[in-house]
Amino acid sequence: MPRSTRRSFLRLGLAVAAPLALGVSLRPSLALAAPDAQAFDPFWVQNFVRAELWSGPNARAASLGHAELFTYFKVLVPQRGPRLHVFNPLTDGTAWIPAAAVGPSGEPPAAYLNPPAPTPTVAAPAAPPAGSVNLPGRVIGGANLRGRPQVAPDSLLKNLPHNSPVQVLDDVIGADGEKWYRVGDGQFVHHSLVKLPKSFPPHPGKVIEADLNEPVLVTAYEDGKAVYSALAMKGTVAWATPTGFFKISRRVANETMDSATLGIPRTAPGGYFLKDVLNTQYFTADGASIHYNWWSSNFGYSGSHGCLGMNLADSEFFWNWGSVGIPLFIHY
Repeated sequence: MPRSTRRSFLRLGLAVAAPLALGVSLRPSLALAAPDAQAFDPFWVQNFVRAELWSGPNARAASLGHAELFTYFKVLVPQRGPRLHVFNPLTDGTAWIPAAAVGPSGEPPAAYLNPPAPTPTVAAPAAPPAGSVNLPGRVIGGANLRGRPQVAPDSLLKNLPHNSPVQVLDDVIGADGEKWYRVGDGQFVHHSLVKLPKSFPPHPGKVIEADLNEPVLVTAYEDGKAVYSALAMKGTVAWATPTGFFKISRRVANETMDSATLGIPRTAPGGYFLKDVLNTQYFTADGASIHYNWWSSNFGYSGSHGCLGMNLADSEFFWNWGSVGIPLFIHY
């Protein structure tokens, strides 16, 4: 639960294949041969915004168009100004991109560089039915589960507590003209009482997304599909949860969190000493992590020192499903 970093340079990128046109063709080996780059170790980045590409590093350069989100680039030489000289493996060309628009990433996966040929089909798949949702969500503040999409004494089945998991199959318009979510056969919840994941760009493999807009929702994606969502506690104003691209860098099954290790006395304001913190998955060097939060239940809202705290069941899911190296995207 350490204090969050306020770095402006966001870290980890996500892999979405998005080819783009670049400028003058130049092999990476030529760029690395420059005298001032002999000791430089090229590294991979991805852009987390739709960034403009340029033919050079200064104001006289010409625009080469825009890079789509999460395009992979290799940085060829040390940064000398606000733009980075990068190589695009998809086009075998180079360009200059604003450094503020990218964050460090691992190497592009094989599927990005060599996408599989589309499988021929006899007929196009049937379109999903109107109103189809099929997303994992969480109940906000408590909700009445009803046997039909209508508020009536005889439609009530039971009450679902705050943070109850629901799988929203589709949405329907009830007799009252309101939108309802169907969460099972003959089971409905009013749409205003459920938080669902937002649209997220497809990504091969596993990705964790954290939407810090309250109530905070953390979602696990696998091959572009949302497989699990959970409400989580986020940092306070003084101890804000960092935003940007990260990756799970370290995991500890059971540990003691002590603010004294960060120079904050346990008895001082903001100090803490917490035993048996389970399922901790760190994503920053200064200690921000996903973990089981047993000392509070304000899930979906502020209350941590920058970590994403969950109940036991949710922290166990992300622990069993996760691993070191999984990308994590945190945003508002």
